[in-house]
Amino acid sequence: MNVRKNLELFQELISCSQSLYLWTYSPDMQLLHTTCPDSEASGDYIFMDDQIGPLIEYSKEGHYPLVLPSFLNVLWVAAFEREKSTGELLHIHIIGPMFSGENSQQKIREKLESRNWTVHSRLMVLKHLENVPIVPSNLMFQYSIMLHYCITGEKISSSDLVYSSMYGNTDENTDAIRNVSKEHLGIWAAEQDLLNAIRTGNSDYRKAFNKSSNLSYGIKITTADALQAAKYNLITLITLCSRAAIEGGLSPSLSYNLCDYYSQRVIDAGTISETSSLANILIGDYIRRVQELHIQNNISKTVQSCCDYIRTHIGEKFTIDFLAARAGYTEYYFSRKFKQETGMSLNDFIKQEKIRKAELLLSTTTMSIQDISTELSFNSRSYFSEVFQKVTGESPGEYRKRHLKI
Repeated sequence: MNVRKNLELFQELISCSQSLYLWTYSPDMQLLHTTCPDSEASGDYIFMDDQIGPLIEYSKEGHYPLVLPSFLNVLWVAAFEREKSTGELLHIHIIGPMFSGENSQQKIREKLESRNWTVHSRLMVLKHLENVPIVPSNLMFQYSIMLHYCITGEKISSSDLVYSSMYGNTDENTDAIRNVSKEHLGIWAAEQDLLNAIRTGNSDYRKAFNKSSNLSYGIKITTADALQAAKYNLITLITLCSRAAIEGGLSPSLSYNLCDYYSQRVIDAGTISETSSLANILIGDYIRRVQELHIQNNISKTVQSCCDYIRTHIGEKFTIDFLAARAGYTEYYFSRKFKQETGMSLNDFIKQEKIRKAELLLSTTTMSIQDISTELSFNSRSYFSEVFQKVTGESPGEYRKRHLKI
């Protein structure tokens, strides 16, 4: 394998979209080569000051790429070229610098002032940072995987990446990594509530939609055009909605056609208010079509309304007489009608929906099992665990260990 030629091609490919530089060091961290025209400003002042210790420590035996954050929230990624037969370290190859997100100039100035650097050095750093690209986390992961492949020929995944915070970095030096790991905290659960409303044709989706919107402004990209950013986010939402509708029973061909139709409307939109209006319209359209599908499947509006009510008020303690009275029927008639149309008893349906909500809470929050039991109005934690085990085949604790996403 010709590592040098691979790295040259890698650098050329990245330079088509990002101003990221490639650095090659000896095992004792002597700079051998760089594509950066200003190696002094980029290397000594931003990188070496904080990361040489963790990097050398990891390079002794480390195999996978190492993500290195500096105190200015600048990220670098290091990969290691070794002699195949002996494992001896030959070179350390590094790409960077890059920001993982927006950085306040005032915050950067304050951090620089905390260092005993000369005014000239600070000005050089600030001047250089103006040209540091902002690289989304997913792209940074891809570049790291590609760099490792160019050097070793081995295919890895983003879960194999190692972070220098594991090797003695201070809390101050890990701001950028915390941003990568926590920048979408809580969004998964809110998103699942919205998508579940679409899957089930639940017209009471606005609460879930508003919650997910408040937790995130969408994809974390940098663009001077706010309308363009809104379009990117809405097209992502359309894609998610179309898949959820398919899971709810809508035919893939119809769902994809709707996706194409609304995506084109988004592209043609001329204002942000128009995109905001489109978001409500398209979600309502998908939900209405799933609702109609349920009606076509011999589920009456009365039973569908009952199902929607249960899902919307899943934390409440339901009784059959209350639900029957709400539907305007006797308890016996409504129980019989519900089972005929849905194939399960009211009690079984309620348990099923509560356990679905419990699965979401177990996999996306740190709520205790007792709190989840109380939240869903089970009489006791032991009864909750018993029902959960019966429905899912495993205990709440076992489920959380396998599915926790935070």
